[in-house]
Amino acid sequence: MLGNLRLGLPPGDVRAYAVRVLRALDARRIAAAAVTTVLLSLGILVSPTLVDFFSPAEIAVAWLEHLAELSVLAAGLLLVYTFLDEALPSSLPMRLALVCTVLFVAALAFALLLFAYYAHGFAYLPSPLRLLSEALHWGLPAIFLAAIGDVHQRSLRAESAAHAADLARVQQVQGEAEQQLALLQAQIEPHFLFNMLANVRRLYRTRPQAGAEAIESLMRYLRTAMPQVRNASGTLADEIELVRAYLELYRIRMGSRLGYRIDVDPALDALAFPPMLAMTLVENAIRHGLEPAGGGQVLVRARRNRDSLEVEVTDDGLGFGGAASSGTGVGLANVRRQLAARYAGQGSLALDSVDPHGARARITIPLVAAAVSRLAAGQPQSA
Repeated sequence: MLGNLRLGLPPGDVRAYAVRVLRALDARRIAAAAVTTVLLSLGILVSPTLVDFFSPAEIAVAWLEHLAELSVLAAGLLLVYTFLDEALPSSLPMRLALVCTVLFVAALAFALLLFAYYAHGFAYLPSPLRLLSEALHWGLPAIFLAAIGDVHQRSLRAESAAHAADLARVQQVQGEAEQQLALLQAQIEPHFLFNMLANVRRLYRTRPQAGAEAIESLMRYLRTAMPQVRNASGTLADEIELVRAYLELYRIRMGSRLGYRIDVDPALDALAFPPMLAMTLVENAIRHGLEPAGGGQVLVRARRNRDSLEVEVTDDGLGFGGAASSGTGVGLANVRRQLAARYAGQGSLALDSVDPHGARARITIPLVAAAVSRLAAGQPQSA
């Protein structure tokens, strides 16, 4: 039984096999066989003396009879090839050689049957060499088309495998990037929290009441801000809210010695912005610029510059090289690594000196990348 053949077909799956065969007999395969048949049938018309012995009507009838014979042979070979192609596993060794051998044997069998039909039996058959010649004449085009089909299928499988490999590579790179971003963000968060707890501890030693107020402010800050800090992506409005809460918290310790101003166009609020990056710049400005100088002003500004979003943090503290740094450089290093991981070289962090004293840190990210990040986070786009 056909379903029990060990040609890649599970037992009892004859119906599925028949469906595959019918699906394989599509218009393109039938058209290729039909065109080849017509071209082969034209061979009887190339004789220059044909019109000398036969009338046009006789030539037309002879050609139609020849075309009918070739059509029967082509249909038989097409069915043999399709049945075999759908039954053999694609990974079978020497698959094409087996298909070509079966097609030649089928062409030889069809030639034998055709000669027997015209001779009214098998008693008067041509010589084996003539049978072989006719089998080659009819089987070689079928073998040629089978080879083309095999090359086409191999090309499709190779393209599919390459596409799957590219997709897997992209997913792997994306997973590594997400893991790296999570690690960098996890490094920034303790960096900020440890600094704030150290500030609270110093306040308790010098001004206990201010320390208690700082603890309450820190609790309020964590209650409202940490859900946003833990997000993989956020908006510029989220980041500015974190910055504002941080500055208010830090002003409990510094009092009137710390002043700040935030200048952000509300039209930019819905743009995506990586969490904790601007706040890291603010923290850096206070710790290494304003605190050593005894206080000062911090300006946080966001603006659109053509196809980029720029977020600046400027302070009027000691500036670069004004005092020995007690930091480890974790904050700014992580900002740079996050920008590199998120924006593939299109995001940047620039540090500049400000006259007469102070420093400016500027984060630049592409607006297109920001829009993609916002869509990935499921947040609405700005108008």
